[in-house]
Amino acid sequence: MMLSRASTSRLAGRGLHQCHPLGTSPLLCRVARQQQQQRRTTGLVARASEQPPQGGPPEEPQPSSSEGSSPQEAGAPPPSTSGQPQQPRTTSNESQLLSGVPELDLSTVANLQISKEVIEELKFKVFSFDTFWVTSVDNYEADGVVFKGNMRGKDSQAAYNKIQERMVALPAIGDAYQLFLLEDMEGKPTAVILPKARASEGGISRVTEIWLAVLFAILTAVTTANANGVPLLQFLIDPFRTPISNDEVTGAIVPALAFFFILGSHEWGHWWAAKKRGVELYLPLIVPAGFGFLGSFGGITRFKGFCPSRSALLEISATGPLVGAATSGALVFIGFVLTALGATDVTIDSPSFADSFLMAVAAQAFLGDALLQPEVQVNSLMVAGWAGLIVNSLNCIPAGELDGGRIALAIWGRKNYNLLSIASTGVLAVTALASSLSFYWIAVVLFLQRGPLLPCAEELGEPTDETSVTTGLAMLFLPLLVLAPYPIELFLAMEEVGSATF
Repeated sequence: MMLSRASTSRLAGRGLHQCHPLGTSPLLCRVARQQQQQRRTTGLVARASEQPPQGGPPEEPQPSSSEGSSPQEAGAPPPSTSGQPQQPRTTSNESQLLSGVPELDLSTVANLQISKEVIEELKFKVFSFDTFWVTSVDNYEADGVVFKGNMRGKDSQAAYNKIQERMVALPAIGDAYQLFLLEDMEGKPTAVILPKARASEGGISRVTEIWLAVLFAILTAVTTANANGVPLLQFLIDPFRTPISNDEVTGAIVPALAFFFILGSHEWGHWWAAKKRGVELYLPLIVPAGFGFLGSFGGITRFKGFCPSRSALLEISATGPLVGAATSGALVFIGFVLTALGATDVTIDSPSFADSFLMAVAAQAFLGDALLQPEVQVNSLMVAGWAGLIVNSLNCIPAGELDGGRIALAIWGRKNYNLLSIASTGVLAVTALASSLSFYWIAVVLFLQRGPLLPCAEELGEPTDETSVTTGLAMLFLPLLVLAPYPIELFLAMEEVGSATF
């Protein structure tokens, strides 16, 4: 259950730009008018007191409401002339303090899309001085409203939980509306209330979820077979002219299964963290690739509903590539060890290791002088692990709806995520001019995962768990290690400078 693309792009992508600017909110305008009127009245009283009395004894001056030395306190009623005690009157400002929520002048906002009764319930029974101090309310989209104000306290997650509990206690509100605590384009806190029927648009049925996952898995199996030397796609297109030998199938089984194991470990990491946080995920859609020795670009993982907080989003998003990269690294190590023992079954061009800084360093450590030859024999598990590292690194690029984009939003907030996503996409576009891998990947991002990301239910609070933040930063650093090339020319130049004699 998710927001529709149109609703999502407005709620998450462009921010809450329909709110009143802070200086023009109805409450502050009314307060300003009251202060101006008070200043005018005070000035008139002061000028009148300076004039001498005209005939008759001077009247005793009445104390100003701002003076605290008068026995009659400010705001108290005048003495009764009939001898009957008067009931104290409650001013507008006093009623604000008693209710705990500022009094909103709803007449200043025409045609609110949620009934006035619901607005009043939210104002007096849901929001309060201990959670979210409301200063203005305005329409949002076709059927929602947005409250603007100030957070009370530093723990926005605790405030959200209190507000949510109060909404649940009012079935007419809790059963009908979805609450979001977000930042607007100016970085100020807002509370968005949407009907749950609108917020849940875009979901798919269980049957559709299953057959889509199965279809993508079959396509990935075909492209993975092609990446490992079995022309399965060509065989399906023209079976009579595309022979497949038993040796090809036998040689492809181990690396293909190893690659699928890496993909599965990545998705298992997402599932495990989501279950820990009480979040439901759709079945992953494994995107087929068939590019070089990559059988897949990884999976598309979608949330059922909304992630509760940025902390949960960080843990779920970072755990997938963490487990996937660890599995890939383990297979690379095993592959190099088997290569050193002579168990080789794949031939690789030696210069290809320079395409990855991490793999170039590892190859120098394990293969040594063998890299001086044009080609080198290695174990296929090393190749499968290398492919897994590339897939996990691509998904950690901070752009769109990739894991890296979600990690960036969770750590630095939506505004910084938007800037970083644009910058990362621009870098991909530039490198696509010289790298076919970047060209294919930017196409995947733009067509399948360009975003914007769905909002978290509570998006104001930053992650506080240092382990999760460190893990997320490490995953954002992973693409620089795996996808950046090894600067051979730079190191050669440094060696020449070091060996030069003066």
